[in-house]
Amino acid sequence: MYEFMWNCTISYLILFLVLSIFMSIYNVEKSFKFYGMYLFTIIIYLFTKNEYLYHLYLENLKLLFNPVDALRFSGFFNWYLQVLFYNFYFIFSIYFLDLEKHTPVVSNRVIKILLFLFIFFTILFFITFQLNKFQIFFTFFYYLYLPSVLILCLYAVPKALKYSGKHKYWYLIGLSIYIFFALFSFYITVLKLAPNSILYFSIGIILENFCFALGLAYKTILTNDELKKVNSQLEIDKQNQEIATLEALIDGEDKERKRIAQELHDGLNSDLSAIKYHLSTLEESGLSVIDTENLNKVINMIDESCAQVRSISHNLMPSSILEYGLIESIGEYCIKIKSSDNFKIDFQTYGDYIALSKKNETVVYRIIQELVTNILKHSKATEAMIQFNYREDELFITVEDNGIGFDKSAVSNGIGLKNINTRIAFLNAQLDIDSSASGSSYTISINLNKIK
Repeated sequence: MYEFMWNCTISYLILFLVLSIFMSIYNVEKSFKFYGMYLFTIIIYLFTKNEYLYHLYLENLKLLFNPVDALRFSGFFNWYLQVLFYNFYFIFSIYFLDLEKHTPVVSNRVIKILLFLFIFFTILFFITFQLNKFQIFFTFFYYLYLPSVLILCLYAVPKALKYSGKHKYWYLIGLSIYIFFALFSFYITVLKLAPNSILYFSIGIILENFCFALGLAYKTILTNDELKKVNSQLEIDKQNQEIATLEALIDGEDKERKRIAQELHDGLNSDLSAIKYHLSTLEESGLSVIDTENLNKVINMIDESCAQVRSISHNLMPSSILEYGLIESIGEYCIKIKSSDNFKIDFQTYGDYIALSKKNETVVYRIIQELVTNILKHSKATEAMIQFNYREDELFITVEDNGIGFDKSAVSNGIGLKNINTRIAFLNAQLDIDSSASGSSYTISINLNKIK
């Protein structure tokens, strides 16, 4: 029974060791590394305690020492191994419970003390072995090392448990199981109630490490979930920053359009009207028929220029959006296009109209305006159609023409398309373009819940 239990213990520990090595390679979590070190030292410790393999261990030591020194070294080394695996166990606990993240000052202080104890007992191990003073090493272990570790536990572990996540419960369960079986094994050994008390110690180690393995797996899941949340928040923040940048860009552009429109209306349009007035007064000064005809031509040209200035001013800053809304403004825009460019353009709406903010309606208007301008300039089309299709919380806008089409890759860097894409991004919408020799089609999909 003892041999079977010992073999099971070693097998489980080796399995956990391999898994911890694998995880420490592919995971930056330091607790895997120190967990592996703890497992390695405790496996060596159990090998030195096993009566079936002890003679093999001792025979190998005799290759380095004489028989008496080999026996002495075995005894010293067995106690020194306890210093190692308790140190690694403690450091593993610090990283497993995230003490270094929440209270780095406490964590660094504890690790420095453990490092001091490691160096001190390493030197003590070699000195006492050379002097054959096992009792000195044993005394320092019981009256310095164990109390120091206990004090560190009482000092650091409660702080770690205070800030640690839910994976701490696996640690507490494993630690409780280990302490129970370790004390039980010690009690049996001292009172000599049963042989092979190490059997109960092995059971405690198996159950403890099983809890730790589950705890590490659970912590990895929690860490990955937290990382996903952080990445998701970073992505949201990035999108919000991009939207804020686009909003500032569009606001600045609209302000500049408004300024230019105002200057055209109040400045150039007024100047043209004044010129027309002064030219009109010349008719009364008795001009010849030819001069009068030329003067009328100039006045007509000024009238056309005034009309163009008013049209440009309106297109730069359409006041109809503020007064009547998006649908009326686009309908009015299409009427002006048909009357001024001898171009057939049809505007259709489907579904129940859903009002947007004036800023968003202005952005949609600019997109339609830019698309129609591109059609008029480049497509050689004679007809175009604009459709607004409202479906519950979505708006689908389609703009089609019967022109000659274009190469999408050749115009992808054009200023017009860049302006359109900027506004599409601001609306968090999607633009699909289909172009062929028989015409082009632009489909804009807008989730109204995201922009209302």
